[in-house]
Amino acid sequence: MQKSYLFFLLLFSCFCLPLQAQDIKISPIQVNGTHSSEIAPYFRDSVILFASNRKNSFLLNYFDENKNYLYHIYQSRLKADSTWTNPEPYQAEFFSPFNTGSVTFSIDDSLVFVTQNHYDSYKRSRGSKNGNLMGIYMAKKNNRGWSRKENLSINSKRDYNTGHPALSNDGRYLFFVSDKPDGLGKTDIYVSEFSNGEWGEPKNMGNQINTSETEVFPYFHSSGKLFFASNGHGGAGGLDLFYVVKTASGWSNPIAFDASINSPADEFSCYISDDEQWGFFASNRNHVDNLYRFDRLFPTFAECTEQVEDNYCFTLEEDGPIEVDTLPYVYKWDFGDGQTARGGEVIDHCFPGPGTYRIKLDLIDTLINVEMLSVADYDIELERTQQIFISSKDTISVGETVHFDLTKSYFADFKPESFYWDMGDGTKVKGETILHIFRTKGKYRIKCGATSAETPQSQLCSFKEIIVID
Repeated sequence: MQKSYLFFLLLFSCFCLPLQAQDIKISPIQVNGTHSSEIAPYFRDSVILFASNRKNSFLLNYFDENKNYLYHIYQSRLKADSTWTNPEPYQAEFFSPFNTGSVTFSIDDSLVFVTQNHYDSYKRSRGSKNGNLMGIYMAKKNNRGWSRKENLSINSKRDYNTGHPALSNDGRYLFFVSDKPDGLGKTDIYVSEFSNGEWGEPKNMGNQINTSETEVFPYFHSSGKLFFASNGHGGAGGLDLFYVVKTASGWSNPIAFDASINSPADEFSCYISDDEQWGFFASNRNHVDNLYRFDRLFPTFAECTEQVEDNYCFTLEEDGPIEVDTLPYVYKWDFGDGQTARGGEVIDHCFPGPGTYRIKLDLIDTLINVEMLSVADYDIELERTQQIFISSKDTISVGETVHFDLTKSYFADFKPESFYWDMGDGTKVKGETILHIFRTKGKYRIKCGATSAETPQSQLCSFKEIIVID
């Protein structure tokens, strides 16, 4: 009878993997049980909420058809010494006595959305042709606590499951998962818009995100990114974590989360901090679904210089003993780049780029067109500036997806290993190419630093400033 929930939670087994990565520290957290599964983390006010199928009562416990305990929501508080309090049931009297999980709240905590079985009794569930399916329920906070849970219109008690709610920051869009028969795969991600006091008809998010396989556990981040798990977009194996960014033309192609987090096991359901420097996720890399914390190990860059545009334009002047103000004598320049000029001074001659150029300066008798004297003959070496060069638009709009890359960088003998970005708005990310959305107008200093693949102490760091307008 409870098979639908187990299908939705996708509880797979896999082999053991190490928990330490080079640039990200990954640690199992204290709340994990010895013989239970823990999934679907949600963190708020120093409290982590999660779903677990541990035994939750000495007197009355419900089981699925495989004799496993059902899932319920638990809470644990992060203490000042970075340890966790013992997990305890969260609002047990309010939520279903059957499977409950994947909880999320509105930004102001006035709304709660939860995945749970539709029926609270075995008798009622037996009357459904597909068993006790899962649905998303919503409750509103009032002076006495939570209101009675509402069965959302996006649900179906008879035909398909819905679950894994994720609410946009403005409360306008509800992302969720369903195995509706009109889907593209086993489970797809849908979105419903709140308008005129009700949730609209769910829209499949399309084949940019959904595949013929499984997409589950969407999580809407404060940056505007939509995180989710999928086993249909390639990746390290099994379920992997991905994210997409909203662009002017729709959602971007899915981008795999850090390779040090995604593994040949299953990674799914996540909570990401606002600055994306830490978070929680579920994985079965050690044979059972457990919760893990990740922390980015970003290096500190002591020196960061403003990037410069390489300029190969120069003014050349000959201040020699021969006056050439009157004919027939004139100086002739040969710049070694296929260009020549006449006169004692050449203003802003632009060489085509870096390289070695042979400069020749001759004194010419223009009446007989004969070289009278070789005044100068030398080589000049023009080099690119060794720097990380951040390529992007200089002025962008609030909410616009901005592409940053390093294709114009010049490293000389410096061999970069990893690139670390500080976007100036509290966001820090890693990678050679990134997409970012600024939510507030203003001037931002974008920094990008690199560590050396050969000498860990060696670093490069550059910055540029951009303007974000309404």
